[in-house]
Amino acid sequence: MKKPLLIVLIALLFTNIVTAQISRPLASSNKAKPKASCGKVYIGFGTGINYSSGLMGLNVDVPVTGSFSLGTGVGISSWGYKLYGEARYYFSPCNRGWALGTGLTLNTGLSSFQSELPTTYGTDLVTLELHKKLNAFLCGYRFWDMGKRGHRFHLQLGYSLPLSNDDYTILSGHTLDSDGVAIMDILSPGGLIFGMGFSFAIGK
Repeated sequence: MKKPLLIVLIALLFTNIVTAQISRPLASSNKAKPKASCGKVYIGFGTGINYSSGLMGLNVDVPVTGSFSLGTGVGISSWGYKLYGEARYYFSPCNRGWALGTGLTLNTGLSSFQSELPTTYGTDLVTLELHKKLNAFLCGYRFWDMGKRGHRFHLQLGYSLPLSNDDYTILSGHTLDSDGVAIMDILSPGGLIFGMGFSFAIGK
């Protein structure tokens, strides 16, 4: 788990360095770059691995100050619908640049989930009930301006920690072998977070 996390972190830092190198000549130009406007609220979408609002979700971020915001969102995931609430601190004004976020996610689960899984009698179609999962998360962000109207693109990297170990109930009478259990552990919410998203600035 540490090795993929390190690779993603290096990729994120490399992206920031490249962006800085590209923007440096523009900053030295005689023509001043127009400053992006700060939105009163940001509405957007995102996707990724253990992303806050799931495999594809809608996000709302409300700035409280230029360096602090509260956010929420909802989307779909492999474990039912996913909702989150988050507090975020920005290291640059106007809710830009690097940021840290922490909050809770809730996966609603599924009453009947079927998948081909390894069991003690071989691979078979297994029916399971996926339970609700509450997770706490901590992550870092990098935000970039997109255009002159204050829209933003971001990358997200962090970790999601399950607050319970009661993941699922097998309804079909099967017993999963070690490979089957490992597959369900991977599908279960939690672990490395890596995501990306875009948000539209609303109001000024």
